[in-house]
Amino acid sequence: MNEKRDKKRLIEFGKRMRKIREELGFSQDDVATRCDVNKYKISLIENGKSDFTFTTFLELARGLGKHPKKLLDEEFEFLKLWE
Repeated sequence: MNEKRDKKRLIEFGKRMRKIREELGFSQDDVATRCDVNKYKISLIENGKSDFTFTTFLELARGLGKHPKKLLDEEFEFLKLWE
């Protein structure tokens, strides 16, 4: 694993998740109530300070009321490598 690379990816994802949450007008508490992830974990994820499991990713999508692919539908730098 490349720690520096992975940290950058987590930060990018966290920014995307926060943007979606704020566009929806949800607080971190709102998302936590809607899914099985506590507010502290949501904060860590949004700030790129926590890696998380695939099942947590699915719960976050559910809490935001979005299809999981929408959480990744962004111009992530690392995805450009596969274009």
